[in-house]
Amino acid sequence: MNDARTPGEPRPDAGLGSSPVGAPDGGPTLTELDSSPFAAVDGGAPTNRVPTLLESQTGEPAAPPRSGRPGLRWAVAGLGVVLVAAASIAVVSLAGGRPTQSLAIGYMPADAISYSEIRLDLPGDQRSKLAGFLQAFPGFADQSAIQPKLNDVFDRLMRAATQGQQTWTADIAPWFGGQVATAAGTPDPAAASRFGMNGGTGLIAVTITDRAKAIAWVTTTAHGSGLDRTTYGDADLFATQNTDGGPSFAIAINDKVLLAGLATEVKAAIDGGGHGALAKNDDVAAALATIDRDYVALSVVRVRAYVESSLRTMGAAQPDILASSRIDDTVLALLPAWQATTMRFENDAIVTSSVGPSHPIGYDGANRASAVLGHVPAGTLVYAESHDVGPALSALIATFRALPETKDAFTQADQVLNLLGGLDTVIGWWGDAALVVTPGSNGMVAGGIVIQTRDAAATGRLFGALNSYAAVGAGQAGATLRTQDHNGTKITILDLSAVPGMASASLPDGYTPQIAWASTDQVAVFGSSPEFVASVLDAGPGHSLADDARFKALLARVGADDLGTTYVDIAGLRALVEPLMQKSASANEWAKYTTEIKPYLDHLDALIQNARKDGPNDRLTGAFTVR
Repeated sequence: MNDARTPGEPRPDAGLGSSPVGAPDGGPTLTELDSSPFAAVDGGAPTNRVPTLLESQTGEPAAPPRSGRPGLRWAVAGLGVVLVAAASIAVVSLAGGRPTQSLAIGYMPADAISYSEIRLDLPGDQRSKLAGFLQAFPGFADQSAIQPKLNDVFDRLMRAATQGQQTWTADIAPWFGGQVATAAGTPDPAAASRFGMNGGTGLIAVTITDRAKAIAWVTTTAHGSGLDRTTYGDADLFATQNTDGGPSFAIAINDKVLLAGLATEVKAAIDGGGHGALAKNDDVAAALATIDRDYVALSVVRVRAYVESSLRTMGAAQPDILASSRIDDTVLALLPAWQATTMRFENDAIVTSSVGPSHPIGYDGANRASAVLGHVPAGTLVYAESHDVGPALSALIATFRALPETKDAFTQADQVLNLLGGLDTVIGWWGDAALVVTPGSNGMVAGGIVIQTRDAAATGRLFGALNSYAAVGAGQAGATLRTQDHNGTKITILDLSAVPGMASASLPDGYTPQIAWASTDQVAVFGSSPEFVASVLDAGPGHSLADDARFKALLARVGADDLGTTYVDIAGLRALVEPLMQKSASANEWAKYTTEIKPYLDHLDALIQNARKDGPNDRLTGAFTVR
């Protein structure tokens, strides 16, 4: 629903944002945030006064009680009950329904390939969720101090961006409506050469609350830049006048938005009157239909259309480059038509969601729990895993192997792979696979790849061939190959210390240039040290990342049944890196870090993210948590 307010009209959600009622999910209230620059505009003075319930729903001051006839008083009271009930139902419906669409999208070109917006007006529950998120950091526990601190941050950013010429509170907040959106169209070489816009046309839209103040800001900021002021449609137009026939840049301001971009795009947006058809584009409409929660940032990309337009531009510049190839058509068939990404605040996390249609690669996975998570050490710092890597890679390779133009490349690759038994021997036995980073025994990090074994016999054949060729090649290269037993499992270590250019002296302290590997009937592991490989072999029930209580709680936020998971222990990495930083930093640098930076980093917890099938779509959900 577009915000069609005129200057001076109250925000529909201003009262809701200042309601004394507790926020959902136990979040804090934000009475004082109704005085934010996003809510207190149109020259109104900020206030911390708590509105009445009726006032919070209508945005209008509550009328004082009046005496009169009893029957009239009861009628008015009854009407008030009905209005309050109706307003409460509307609020509940809005809270559980679709988020309000940005006003800015209506001004964007119908053929835009990408669209992004930032909602600094904090729609729906995002005002209270932001307050809960900020409470984790020093200085934000006092809710009454949140808005002044945010204003200070914005002021600092504006001073830095304008060399001290402007501030947020004095120059931007008085007219800014809280929504910033951008759209990019098909590549335009003329625009690229003149404006450096990477070959694409583009438009910026900013919602406003005071047209006169926005015009005054543009006039002051653009003074001396060669922008001539005229009118166009319902807008004041500031545009460059080019004598060489090149594209002209323009800024237009009407009662609702400030638009900036190429003059042709800006004028087309004004002509559309905010009723553009971008949101009705099939790709964009499908993307927007997947968004069911309020957000502070949104991006919609028509992925296939973007790649198609890039290929057309490439073909126009070099007609022969793709003329005899089917690779481009094959790649396009694998791409999703669109992708929608949102970011929102929760009380203890920044949550992202990226959705796009499932695209066929010849193998269709299913949501399920990981088969390698139980083989990863409990203290793991980084874990990036995908399901069914072998079948997925085999299907993808088969797709490109079928193309005539790839025949020679695959013939050469097969000659190398056949030394190890062929492609199926190399990757056909792979199940779930994960990149893993763990703390090392020397205060550094260790890492490697852990792979679920789908076929123990095929795994054994590969490792046998690998050991044989490594034994021959190691001596020729100056490396050494040895094995060690670990509870009945043989770990092979390839030591590269004697290989020219690979001496330990050239690596950070504590590292030895070596590779180790081992396999069982359940997993295979390649790692940076025998200690890492041993830690994977030792992991199991009660000793794995799957059993770690903190990790399990994080995984529950996104769901354990998925297509793959990524996890980063930010707090753990910081604890590992800080002692190394202290060794290399001066006393003053370390003191500055511990007093000005570390107090904020201390509250960063972890990143958890997974990919899963969501009906006809694939959804990537992530949470960046604080504590």
